[in-house]
Amino acid sequence: MRGLRASCSILSVLLPFCLVAPAAAGSGGEIEVTWGDSLTVAAGEIRGLAWLDDDHYVALVAQPDTLPDMPPLTTALAWFDALGNVTREEDFTGTLSRGLAFDGKYLWSLGDATRDAEATLYKIESDTLFVDAVYPTPGHRPCGLAWDGRYVWMVDRDRGRLDSFDPETEEISRSELTPAFSPCGLAFDGRAFWTCDSGTGRLYRLSRGGGAWSGTVSREGFDFRGRDVMLAWDGASLWAVPQSGGVARRMRIP
Repeated sequence: MRGLRASCSILSVLLPFCLVAPAAAGSGGEIEVTWGDSLTVAAGEIRGLAWLDDDHYVALVAQPDTLPDMPPLTTALAWFDALGNVTREEDFTGTLSRGLAFDGKYLWSLGDATRDAEATLYKIESDTLFVDAVYPTPGHRPCGLAWDGRYVWMVDRDRGRLDSFDPETEEISRSELTPAFSPCGLAFDGRAFWTCDSGTGRLYRLSRGGGAWSGTVSREGFDFRGRDVMLAWDGASLWAVPQSGGVARRMRIP
């Protein structure tokens, strides 16, 4: 599938700040979180967030559409500068569902399984936005993406697993069970993975290989039970972005 392009309405998002304290050692050790200030996210559901560099980032945003003969939900990629201004927007309704990662050249995103198609991993040229390649994913509801410098990692909320996709072999190279019942967001901070559980509202830290559970943020510091939370890493901070309104918060990890 190639040549997928369009335009959409301008969207905006405000991104704030918080701090994360050091984690206790050992599997499942508790991590204490100290939050700073927060801001309300602009209208729409933030379903993915990825930094292109220190000053520019891309968000996958979904909005309900009340116009007749239109899809009930539209999704679009929106580019932002350091001041939060939208510099570009492209419509991906009916293609991208959630999750966003950037590998330095390509954007990666996910599409849900439908009655007629498998769940899908999309490789998108970041400049032209043509879909360069389409790959099936192991589950039905992939819900988060991260790039670790070599592999594209994804979590699936129905399977509860963390899978690594090798862009060179174009195959799933590893699959690990996560501590989350319904994993949603995913981020890699250069040392470890972070994933949210939309069922329990908890935030978990996993080893770089994804196989070891090394910490859980305390419920007093992070509790989004029943809410989907996207995660992103900007090179210095971990970001937690609830999909449907509410607040967006930034976390720094010692």
